[in-house]
Amino acid sequence: MDDLPSERIAAELRARIVDGDLLPGDRLPSTRALAAEHRVAASTAARALTLLRDGGWTRTVSRVGSVVASPPSPVRRRAPAADPTTDDLVAVAIALADAEGLAALSMRRVAAAFGAPTMALYRLVRGKEDLVVRMIDAVFAAAALPPATGPWRARLEALARRQWRVHGRHPWLARALSLSRPQASPALLRLADAELAALEDVVDDPVARFDLHVVLTSFVRGMAVDLAAEIDAAADTGLDADTWADRDPALREALRRHGGPALRRVGDYPYDLQRIFDTGLAALLDGFERIGR
Repeated sequence: MDDLPSERIAAELRARIVDGDLLPGDRLPSTRALAAEHRVAASTAARALTLLRDGGWTRTVSRVGSVVASPPSPVRRRAPAADPTTDDLVAVAIALADAEGLAALSMRRVAAAFGAPTMALYRLVRGKEDLVVRMIDAVFAAAALPPATGPWRARLEALARRQWRVHGRHPWLARALSLSRPQASPALLRLADAELAALEDVVDDPVARFDLHVVLTSFVRGMAVDLAAEIDAAADTGLDADTWADRDPALREALRRHGGPALRRVGDYPYDLQRIFDTGLAALLDGFERIGR
């Protein structure tokens, strides 16, 4: 009688989609991660994902897994617009990077998708670097900042989770961002200001405050780099991280020969980046609280 547990899991995931916790294009947990989280058989978790797909809530992306259903990618050659705008160009470039990765983003490739000669793009942007900055600004501007009220910890957590969701929808973003040489994006500046305003309730020293802002931003971006790398690896191998670990003979042999007792005590570790993100964010904010005392 697996139907009832599978329907319950499917209902919980549907609620997350309706609430906006999972947005179009976001990856759902793997079968193994769902089975471990809900303590059910893998077949029950797989049935829950099938129910969502059959109901139109999700779709299966080859070599990636289940993602929240979204309209088909607009990356295709467009009919030339009578009066194209920079916003039009940025939207096409974002769709291209979402579908094919940042490596596919050349001015020639964007021009082909935009339906215009390559040189025509330079009337709208100065070049690829300018285009990427505009892309970064557009994807962050599309996600509204949470309210700038309430306890500092809740505000920082909401800001971090907002960034995480943006990175999940646009895996190329983490590799495009720079922390040491930040891009001149108004949306990024607004985000930084919101974090720093919350951190004013933690530390008085402005240098220490900015340090904590960089630490938090680095954590989210670092996790997003791991997410992007896992998406690439899943596309290359056709396996998610759990399945790959189960099937890789070299890893199993290395663990048998060199794995110490602490590793063996961990056992069958369910790799889930969302859970790891939640754990890391909570630990980081706990540390901020100790600094502020």
